Amino acid sequence: MTAPATTPLERRRERSAAAQAAAEQARAGVTELDHRLQTNANLTQQQRQALRNAEAEANRLKRSLKSAAKEKDRLTKLRKRALSRAEKSEAKAKNAEAKYDKSVLAEMVRREKERDRATSATGAESQAAADRSAALVEAPAASTAAKATATNRRRRTAAADPPPEQPIAGTATAARTAARKTATTARKTATTARRTATTARRTAASSTASKTAAASAATKTTASAATRTTGTRRTRTR
Repeated sequence: MTAPATTPLERRRERSAAAQAAAEQARAGVTELDHRLQTNANLTQQQRQALRNAEAEANRLKRSLKSAAKEKDRLTKLRKRALSRAEKSEAKAKNAEAKYDKSVLAEMVRREKERDRATSATGAESQAAADRSAALVEAPAASTAAKATATNRRRRTAAADPPPEQPIAGTATAARTAARKTATTARKTATTARRTATTARRTAASSTASKTAAASAATKTTASAATRTTGTRRTRTR
């Protein structure tokens, strides 16, 4: 069997169709490449924009770090100044508190001295009064005894012949007994006055010790409160 014969027109039509198919295929390839180029261009543009954004963010972060470093330096200097002021304030408060304590103690000592001197003067006056009372009581008794002795002597001189009269023993004995009782009473009174003065001094000393302890406790409480306040101020400053 032989193939059918083709005319030149058919061959040209076939060639034209093949060429047109090849051209369409080539245009499809070009179109595909155009799409890929456009995609690549878009991706490149996006990546460039992302790079610019990243560079801008990096610059912003660098500026932020510089600002943070400057702020740190400034705050460090402020803290040093605040700490120095706080230490000076604490020193002034301690000095003022010490001066106040000294003033309080000096005032308490002055008052206790005045009270002790007044008590001592009262005791001395009581002793002097007791001594004066004893002397006043003993003087009449001694005078009475002397008078009785002198009377007896005069009587013995006047009556030389009769036996000499004996001194009035009862009167002298009574005078001596009265003098002894009066002196004993005076000594007891003086002893009681001395005991009263000693008790008063001891009471004053106990009161002074109590007041001193109370003042020390108040001073410690004030110092603790000042320390807490300073600690709170330091915490707030930090």
